[in-house]
Formats: sequence, C-alpha cells, structure tokens
Amino acid sequence: MSKGLVKQNLKWAQKLLPACDGDLSHAKRQLVWLKEKVVFDHRGKQYSSLDTLSQQEQERLETYIDQRVNQYKPLQYILGSTQPFCELDIVTRPPTLIPRWETEEWTFKVIKLMHQHLDQSRPLRVLDICTGSGCIALALAKHLPKDSAEIIGLDISNKAIDLANHNLNLHKSDLQNSVEFQQKDLFDLDLNGSNINLVISNPPYITHQEYESLDPDVKYWEDSRALVTDDQGTHIHKKIIQLAKYCQPLDNIPRLLMEMGGTHQVNTLTKQMQLNGFNNITVWKDLAEKDRVIYGF
Repeated sequence: MSKGLVKQNLKWAQKLLPACDGDLSHAKRQLVWLKEKVVFDHRGKQYSSLDTLSQQEQERLETYIDQRVNQYKPLQYILGSTQPFCELDIVTRPPTLIPRWETEEWTFKVIKLMHQHLDQSRPLRVLDICTGSGCIALALAKHLPKDSAEIIGLDISNKAIDLANHNLNLHKSDLQNSVEFQQKDLFDLDLNGSNINLVISNPPYITHQEYESLDPDVKYWEDSRALVTDDQGTHIHKKIIQLAKYCQPLDNIPRLLMEMGGTHQVNTLTKQMQLNGFNNITVWKDLAEKDRVIYGF
C-alpha cells in the first residue's frame, strides 16, 4: 500500500474516532467494514482489494462515515448486517431495536430452564410480546426440543413484524418448533380463556428521564415505542402482567417472564404480580450484576 493510501486510511479512521470512543484500533476496524460495504455494493462479491477506491466509492464511504459520526447511525443499520443472537444471525433494520447481549444472556437461561422441565407430550404455547426483530421467539424455536413448543410473536410495529418474518424465512431450516408473527397492540389483547402457557417479553422499560440521556445512536434511530414508557418504565409491564395472569400453568414453567430496567422497578413489578396471583416471583441479574429479568408462576 502506498504512503498516500496509508495517509488517506488514517484520515478516514480519525474521522470515525468520535463514534468509537476515541479508540483508533476500533475506528480502523469500523473503517474496514465500511469499505467492504462500499466495494461490495459497487462491485459485488468478486472484488480483489479494498486498497484502491474509485471516486464514486470514496464519496459513498464519506457518506457512511458522516452517517456514523454526525448522524449517529448505528453501524448495524449502515452495513445492513446481522446481529448474532443465540447462534442465529438476526438481520437488523431501522427503527426496530437491535438485539442486546443482556437479552441474549437471559434467553439462553430460559432455554436451559425449559429443557429441564418441558413435558414433550404436549407443546408449550408461548406468547412473545414486543417481539421486535423476532430474536427471542426464533431462539426458542431453534433451541427447544423438536415440536415441544408453539410460539407466537406480537408487536405493534408493522416494520418490526416485517423484519421478524424476514428473519423467520431466513432461519426456517434451523428451527425445531413453529413460529408465527402477528402485528397487534397488546392493549387490544385478552388472554382470558386462551391456551397460552407462558408470556415472555422484552418490553419498553426506560423512563422518560432516562430516555433524555440515552446515547444518540439509540435515541435518534431506534423506535422510541420499543424503549420508553410511562409509570417509571413499568406501564407496559403492568399491562402484560394483567394479560399473563390468564396463562394456563404447567409444572415448573413460569407463566410470565419479562426483561426490566433495573432494581428501581423490582418492588413495583413484584407487587403488581402478587396482586394478579403470581407466586414464587424471582429476579435474575445479568452479567453486569444488574437486575434484568423478573418472572413468576
């Protein structure tokens, strides 16, 4: 590589520094990914080098760098790339929430719990509320024993449901259990008389005050309906609790399991679950020792 190209690459990487917490090595990695995106879009799979970009490709790269740094666009959204989640590559698109490691962690814990207690003589019927990209529903469908579960994912956003169905079509051959996605407002739901056994959810739980201080790549690009809600971040949880009380209990399987925003929500949600007939209420911490999931029977 010529000195001129080295100098130009360094210049581009330095432009990316604000989006990489000032870490030059991270900026250089992001630059490679953005250059790969540019040359793939222009030349297809059979490109030989990232070192020499045409004028048009350089302009496109500059556009991506501007989106990343000045418009705070998440890298996944620029690249149109996938996010690993429970051994599945989940496609991401704005404004649907990008799957987080915290959610992946507890989803694996749920899968382990189900393997210990599932009765495979009858399928477990699961309702995944606020399904987003479909990552939780699809992970359950992949990892639970074959034909042991029937999973329905719901979301109010048509863009989220379109993306969830796209991910379903991509991974159909990897799944051992049935999954269906439906666009629906949870406030229009009534599970009284249904045959749902478990409601699982990663609902909005950020308070309005917390939302104001969110990183701009989240705040400006991801759907606020999937992030922030009233009642100190518990408004959606309270409605889900009212719905899930009608779940048909199975031995050693929770009727309700929800991600939450931390310790400040535990007492409120515990009391609400107790008022709606839940018992053996338990809180899981994540790897960062933050109260992350609440569930009950």
